[in-house]
Amino acid sequence: MSSRPVRSPSYPSLSLKEALNAVERIERKYRSATVARTDAAKLIGFGALSGPANQALAALAAYGLLERAGKGDVRVTEQARNILHPGSRSEEMENLSTAAWTPTLFQRLRERFPGILIPPEEGVVTYLNREGFNPNSVRRAARAFLRTAEYMQEKGESDSHRHESPDPAESPIESAGDAGAHSTVRCGDWVQWESQGALQFPKPRRVRAVSDDGDWAFVEGSDTGLPVAELIVEDKAEERVPPVLPLNDGGEIEWLRSRVGRNTSVRLLVSGDVGSKEIERLIRVLTTQRDVLLEDEESDETRDV
Repeated sequence: MSSRPVRSPSYPSLSLKEALNAVERIERKYRSATVARTDAAKLIGFGALSGPANQALAALAAYGLLERAGKGDVRVTEQARNILHPGSRSEEMENLSTAAWTPTLFQRLRERFPGILIPPEEGVVTYLNREGFNPNSVRRAARAFLRTAEYMQEKGESDSHRHESPDPAESPIESAGDAGAHSTVRCGDWVQWESQGALQFPKPRRVRAVSDDGDWAFVEGSDTGLPVAELIVEDKAEERVPPVLPLNDGGEIEWLRSRVGRNTSVRLLVSGDVGSKEIERLIRVLTTQRDVLLEDEESDETRDV
């Protein structure tokens, strides 16, 4: 029996708020005139018409903010311009509501949770999984929907459905610019990295360390810090995991990494336990090495004289 890949229903890769910010950049320069897709992609932050750029442009079209205008060209829609330059509050809200709930998947989710403007995230995820949604896209689709719902609540849609915002420490859905967004990512969590509208990992990776300021996370298989604001938590850690870097084949861990010059950086690998005594000995070793280098430099200067 042949197995077919799970095909997810179409959904925008951006929330409505993100899509409006993007289309505003295009409208500001081109108004309602046609623009080449390559130029539109550059205006919204992409260097070329790549896969992620096409996904972002498709998201604008999914909300009815961008439309085709010939081969290789697009144009900002009248609906988008009415949102960006509304004649009245009612006109703005009418067009915003139309845009927000145009995506077919968003319509289905609203029908699944009638009377609830912002459904529980786990309820959305469970529904998408049950509907055969691609597991790698579930959290991303849920986030786009929930952020759009949150934005519409902020704008005042459906006052009867207003409720207090969830505690930031409990809600995994936060915008990249919100204070405390990094509090939802902890060591041991399995995360997906979304950058420029595209998922960067074939499958989620586990967080192995978080920077002291909470803005950067390190995941298994990479020694480069990733912006926490761009990480999607796919699965929470069952228990807290100490923020250490992974062991290498020699049973060592990278205990310290630091830049010591414009073009010089150091990494300290250790094995076994490190305490105050070991650090004192390390200081003596480094001090001795420094003195040797100073003697060599002084000898070189003497020879040059």
